[in-house]
Amino acid sequence: MNFTIRATTPGDAEAIASLRNMPGVRPNILALPFESVARSRAYIAATGPEKTSLVACAGERVIGTASLIRAKAPRRAHAAELGIMVADDHQGKGVGTALFAALIDLADNWLNLHRLELGVYADNAPALALYRKFGFEVEAHERQDAFRAGAYADSCLMARIRPGLTPDTSTPPPPSAPAPDLPWHLRAAEPGDLEGITAILNQPIVRHYTLRPPFSDPELNRHLAEPPEEFKVIVAVAGDTICGVAALTMGKRRQAHTGDIALLAVHDAWARRGIGRALLGALLDIADNWLNLRRLTLNVLADNDTAIPLYAAHGFVVEGRKRADVFRQGAFADTLAMARLR
Repeated sequence: MNFTIRATTPGDAEAIASLRNMPGVRPNILALPFESVARSRAYIAATGPEKTSLVACAGERVIGTASLIRAKAPRRAHAAELGIMVADDHQGKGVGTALFAALIDLADNWLNLHRLELGVYADNAPALALYRKFGFEVEAHERQDAFRAGAYADSCLMARIRPGLTPDTSTPPPPSAPAPDLPWHLRAAEPGDLEGITAILNQPIVRHYTLRPPFSDPELNRHLAEPPEEFKVIVAVAGDTICGVAALTMGKRRQAHTGDIALLAVHDAWARRGIGRALLGALLDIADNWLNLRRLTLNVLADNDTAIPLYAAHGFVVEGRKRADVFRQGAFADTLAMARLR
């Protein structure tokens, strides 16, 4: 069949909303029934240098759409997430293949991206076959990832890695001189904690095992000191010193049963005093006993031999390994995707 591919425009909002509401599309994405045109319009309007959105058209009709969104974290600037939808009556006719090929060309030949990733329901055999055709491999099996048609559905995290990347073999910085042995306690993060939180995230060992770049700007961390509604941030305090910080983000809509341990960091000088364990325990109590979250996730550098046993002791299991996920010390490091189900 004949169709063309072009950039998405604001005038495509109604057509994209129609796609999202199709009975053959909705079960395979995160849309709710009766998605509005306004929601599609807002998505199209939220453009920026990190996002490319395409549509496939048969004549004047939009029959498919696809997007590429580059990672915002500076140390994941080599990565991007892909998404795709094809109209019910045009599936299996090469539309998805053409849209995907256009995104791959963009990623490889124009944006110099090295890691492409996507999520797909584990029972979506046609999509799994399409992605494998382009070199994607399943890296993680995400249990009970989304609520769909009255039940929890599993997803697969798939990724495609361009060859030739240098694997990271660096070692962490040496331990800092320990801080004085003072009592500490946990409390909610407050706006006045911004400098203390930033000081933690600029610690050499913390930086080695997180996504933070050197010389982290306090403004980049303001969401931790002044968290939005979907964030819960806790700090550990010893005297006037912020010595640890942890953050839980809550899922929305069809992933409202999920949460993510977005950050768990202890100041280098305060390591190995039980602060990380206490912070994690506090977040799990909130997730289990106050928010009734069913699935908690986290990503951890694959060589973080201190954090991984801590998470395992609290019920987290490895669901997969994300290759070349983080840029560190001039090379590419893997992370583990871990999750805990109630």
